[in-house]
Amino acid sequence: MFSQPQKFAIRNSNPVLFQSSLSRSYTNSTSPPPSPQDDSSSSYLNKFAKATAKRLPTVIIGKLVVAGVVGLISVDLLYAGYRNGHNKRLLNKTVENGTQPNVKIKENTFAPRPDIMEYLKQILRPDEDASYYHVICGEHGTGKTILTRRASREVGQGVIYVEIPSDPKDKDIELFGKAFGESLNFKFEEHISFTAQLKNKILGSNGKVDERPKWRRALEAFKSAGAVYKAKHNKPPVIVYDNISELLNVDPEVLDALQNDAKMNADHREYVAVFVSSEGSVPRRMESRSVWSRAKKPVIEIGDLSKEESMKYLTEKRKINEVDAKKLYELVGGRIVDLKTVADDFLAKQPFEVIKQQVFGTVFDNLEKAEMNPGQSNHEAAKIIIKALINSNDMLHVSKLREMTKVEPSKLLKNNVFAYHPVNKTVTFQSRSTECYIHENEKFIN
Repeated sequence: MFSQPQKFAIRNSNPVLFQSSLSRSYTNSTSPPPSPQDDSSSSYLNKFAKATAKRLPTVIIGKLVVAGVVGLISVDLLYAGYRNGHNKRLLNKTVENGTQPNVKIKENTFAPRPDIMEYLKQILRPDEDASYYHVICGEHGTGKTILTRRASREVGQGVIYVEIPSDPKDKDIELFGKAFGESLNFKFEEHISFTAQLKNKILGSNGKVDERPKWRRALEAFKSAGAVYKAKHNKPPVIVYDNISELLNVDPEVLDALQNDAKMNADHREYVAVFVSSEGSVPRRMESRSVWSRAKKPVIEIGDLSKEESMKYLTEKRKINEVDAKKLYELVGGRIVDLKTVADDFLAKQPFEVIKQQVFGTVFDNLEKAEMNPGQSNHEAAKIIIKALINSNDMLHVSKLREMTKVEPSKLLKNNVFAYHPVNKTVTFQSRSTECYIHENEKFIN
């Protein structure tokens, strides 16, 4: 009994003390008391958790903003690409089909000229080896615009017709650029992305993508679409510049630039240009430049109707008796615009003498604009030319003008008084009505 081990004696003798000892032993083995270092780590973790909780909304918002910006840029680029592609397709389609200009003229007032029409259509259907450009000239009122528009419409495919606007009150070259773009269905829109515009603004270009004149941009657009057309059909497209003389009055350098480009692209067989002019000073300027080497010769000149054609127009189309038709023809000759005007007046019961005074009034106005009436700056030079024409069967070689008048010929070949014929380099009266006016007003040259 007394040989029992000591530990059992201690447990039996003091159960409370034993339990306390056991509790301390268990606690020490599973959870030691925290050290100062453990308190510091716990504080850091708490602070990190609170900071993360505060930053979480900001991070999410930032990611949403970035995602939104990326999305907007993507949509912006896609829209710009779509618009650019749409405009390019529209431009290509226009060149493919041709502009086919409208011809607003009544058939009973139209004088058909089948030989000229057929020749014009041949010009507008060039072969793949076409390496030239054309110049068509004719005095105001010969009907070249109507004929050219009709030929362009009938040929259709690959022919772009551009009529240069004539506005005496507005000599802005941008009118030509706008008309050029409208003929092509070319949209002068800056369909670039917002980011590209922003970049341009930062670089100091005020967000403008292309600051070139509209006519230059339209020409480049035509050439781009023309390349597509040529690749498809193995022949060059054609561009017709009608009323080109207006450019000489607004900006002669633009006329020179178009001629230069026509020559260069003729060399490479990229496109064929057709220049249509109603003033003798234009072909005079064009043929004086080195790029004239690529012009198709001879120059096409659309002149007045013959006497037979004129009488047929007055008697068959306008239903005027032959006697009166002859008087009207003798007054204005075969200029179709003049024939139409006097026929309209005659059919409206205007007396012949009244019609005659109206015609002569127009001639006087043309002389006034050219400063050739008595007392004006070009009167003496005009007298010399008129006398020379009367003494040479109404025809004078252009080389004599400068020699006789000491005046630059181009100044005397404007405003519908004299006509220049580039085929044989001669000068004549601009119309029969001008000639009649001079013969009935001999004091003009005395």
